[in-house]
Amino acid sequence: MEHTAAAEVASGIPAGSRRVDYVLPVPGHASRWLIVTFSTPGDGDPAGEFARLLVHLFDSIMLTFRWTTDHVAG
Repeated sequence: MEHTAAAEVASGIPAGSRRVDYVLPVPGHASRWLIVTFSTPGDGDPAGEFARLLVHLFDSIMLTFRWTTDHVAG
């Protein structure tokens, strides 16, 4: 899920941000989930081109994500 969040000056967050969340089920564990998040203010414009490029980089990194196991069958 991707969205842009506004600044929250009252909470001490002076700039908006572009945010991406990946929610992945943990293989073999129906009730367990992994959440990977990314957030950037970009160059001060979270809806701008630089923020979109950073999100694209994060998406590219997540495309390489793979589950591995130390368990050896046998």
